[in-house]
Amino acid sequence: MNKKRVIWIELLRIMACIGVIGIHAASQHFRDIPVESSVWAVSNFYHGINRFAVGCFVMISGCLYLDKKRTWDLKRLWKRNILPIAVAYIFWQMVYSVYRIGTSDIVTKGTRTIVCRFLINVSKSYFHLWYLPMLIGLLIITPLLWEIVNSSRGSQWEVYMILLCLGFQILPYTVECFSFPQKEYVMNVLQTVQPQILTGYVGYFILGHYLSHYEISKKLEYFIYIAGIVLIGTAILLCQEASLKSGKEVQTFYENYTLATGFWATSVFLFFKNHISKIRWGEKQEKIICYLGNCTFGVYLIHALIRNILHRAGIDSMMIGNTVLAIPVVIALIFVISLAAVMLIKKIPLVGKWIV
Repeated sequence: MNKKRVIWIELLRIMACIGVIGIHAASQHFRDIPVESSVWAVSNFYHGINRFAVGCFVMISGCLYLDKKRTWDLKRLWKRNILPIAVAYIFWQMVYSVYRIGTSDIVTKGTRTIVCRFLINVSKSYFHLWYLPMLIGLLIITPLLWEIVNSSRGSQWEVYMILLCLGFQILPYTVECFSFPQKEYVMNVLQTVQPQILTGYVGYFILGHYLSHYEISKKLEYFIYIAGIVLIGTAILLCQEASLKSGKEVQTFYENYTLATGFWATSVFLFFKNHISKIRWGEKQEKIICYLGNCTFGVYLIHALIRNILHRAGIDSMMIGNTVLAIPVVIALIFVISLAAVMLIKKIPLVGKWIV
């Protein structure tokens, strides 16, 4: 890929990383403040507008891993791509398990109980670490997808798979968010056929490659922008309304598989690819951008720990009366502290490169 494209991808990677932090900073008090309060409404807004993050991360991976300039050797794939992710996942699963045990009263219940709790924690992904096993799953089938999208009819196959994902994953998931007569029967029909390879994040993965390698019409591009903004705005309002009715937090309408988040993530990806990519950067600026982009994996891994530590110190989305300002401040603090921690960890000989 050319130099200019790398820069917009790195910028999008940084933005997506900040978006993930935004989701987790905004949702800190989702379950312990009244849903009818203005504080909850602000949190819901910040949570919603940052939902592009995961979709963009997956699209970036598809853009890079499915690029026709790559050649896939299975031994190299498992050793150079999958193994480092697996090692990082196991390491941080253990770190978060130790942290949860250390900050609970279970430490007083004996060694056997502690060991059992440790093993239970490690066996189930910590709330944000689910992304790594999912990415490993995508990498496992990447050589197969690469052969398909880079064949002589690659673009047609990509459109076909994107439409299948839309029809068999995103549409049923979105429809299920709503209540309507005979819903059970409608959902049974929509879920009758489930091509498993396309009912996960493969759609985003292929979409990232398609949008980065093929041009779409300006009309379609602007339609995606408008749809993304309108749908995510509507989803935020629907979550607000549903939460008020149920008396507890509802996030259903902007989950990762909904039409709202799908179009919102796609619009952000397209904006960076078609517009941010045109910005001219100096050599020093490019170097900084690439370095920050290289740190985002580590920031993603460690940010939840930093968030929890700051929360225990009283620094969170409710640390001041103005939540509109508090959430961006917390996001900035988490990002900066996480980045500093990653920079230090990277300096550890041998180990650093494996865990961040």
